[in-house]
Amino acid sequence: MFCSNCGKELPGNAKFCDACGQPVVRPDSAPVKEPEPAPIVIPTPEPERNKTANEPVDEPAFAPKPEPEPVVPAENRPLSPWGYFGYGLLFSIPIIGFILLIVFSFAGKNVNRKNFARSYWCWFILSLALILILVILILTGLLRLTGDFGTWLSANGFGWLVKLFH
Repeated sequence: MFCSNCGKELPGNAKFCDACGQPVVRPDSAPVKEPEPAPIVIPTPEPERNKTANEPVDEPAFAPKPEPEPVVPAENRPLSPWGYFGYGLLFSIPIIGFILLIVFSFAGKNVNRKNFARSYWCWFILSLALILILVILILTGLLRLTGDFGTWLSANGFGWLVKLFH
């Protein structure tokens, strides 16, 4: 008979193992153990063997894939900062810019370009209103072109403007 713990040979009447001190289990009184189930092995894909050591191994098939970039429709694509700058320069050209401002405000599919052109209309109307108010103030005499400003205008060749509003 042998110790079930350390495997040392024991005399027939031993109740404990001399080497490890474990109680001796007799074969006729030993509980019957069910065999443990074999562990489940999940096979993993092996990398291709025909690649050289310098080439990177492909990602395993179970690696998470990155999410694709969202697709923005053409009519909602934002303008870049340089796009805003370029359209601002384009709209400031006297006649061509005014025509393109009308076209971009009311036609076209890009919502952002259309809104940018419409914001230029707001600035144009605001500027026109301020200039109109300034002209009315000058014509009614509330804002006289006299004093230092009138002297400066006369000295720089705009004397006719000073005489016009006197």
